Amino acid sequence: MEVVNASQISKGKDFSVLIYAQPGTGKTTTAKYLPGKTLVIDVDRTTNVLSGLDNIDIVYLDTIHPALKTKELLKDIHDNYIDKYDNIFFDNLSEFEQSWFGEKANESKTKSGKDMGTPQQGDYNQYTYYLHDMIQYINSWKNINKIYTAWEGNREIISPEGQSFTQLIPDIREKSVNKIMGLMNVVARLVISDETKKRGYLLAPTPAYYVKNQIDDRTFAMQEDLFNWGSSEQASDSDVRS
Repeated sequence: MEVVNASQISKGKDFSVLIYAQPGTGKTTTAKYLPGKTLVIDVDRTTNVLSGLDNIDIVYLDTIHPALKTKELLKDIHDNYIDKYDNIFFDNLSEFEQSWFGEKANESKTKSGKDMGTPQQGDYNQYTYYLHDMIQYINSWKNINKIYTAWEGNREIISPEGQSFTQLIPDIREKSVNKIMGLMNVVARLVISDETKKRGYLLAPTPAYYVKNQIDDRTFAMQEDLFNWGSSEQASDSDVRS
């Protein structure tokens, strides 16, 4: 049994962060602001935005057979490469989900002999456990920061007063999204100014969107400052509009 005294734990190290936003708004670019050496697991093939950065390595996940190949890839990283990196950047969970169910649909097509296949009911239950176990496995890696990206989705929420409203959340299957957000130290939503093109991350929750920050007291961070935990400079969401 390994016992660690809480006084030895640093909130700003070995962290897990989930960032989400609409496609093409700068989630992948955020990887360049991570300190140290970063390994990006590229799922959606958008890492061209990181071109020329010598502190970032990229490995391409097999999106044709993600269920099996992802386990093999993660084990290979953990067993042979984890000591080379300070950060693991999984980009992105939403596309991973689409690829995972795409593989199951192809398997169904092969078995049925039909022109089109669809995932079976059991596949959805299996995926819920698969994704949860995969992220728990990555998060268990010691001495390395874990960052995940996802597209932006929404869900309908009923308040205790009976009011219905739409809440923005990471675009992950409804049965999984609460569990996944619960595994993160930080869930941050990227916003971008139409006028200035500045990017920043919302860190304070509201009924309109799900975010959280368990590491420091900031409620907002400019994109380049997101990983500066404990920063004395408290940015505001008005900074992306200035």
